[in-house]
Amino acid sequence: MFSVLTDFDRARVERFKQATEEKLRDVRCPEHKQPPRVRFQGSTLRDITISLTGCCAKVMELANAKIGSAWPDRAESS
Repeated sequence: MFSVLTDFDRARVERFKQATEEKLRDVRCPEHKQPPRVRFQGSTLRDITISLTGCCAKVMELANAKIGSAWPDRAESS
């Protein structure tokens, strides 16, 4: 399959990465005080994958819950 990656696609992927990292910004393990580590692979929103690692199961639980949470409706803050 032939695919052309546009600047628009790249911008959407970058916004997704930034939003995900922002969600995880304040996540820390309550015991070890370590943040989770996140890695992204893929060049489009269709094929991007997220890889999370952390010091223990608790930080992974917190990080997964944070990633799965919805952003507040941004229209309300306008």
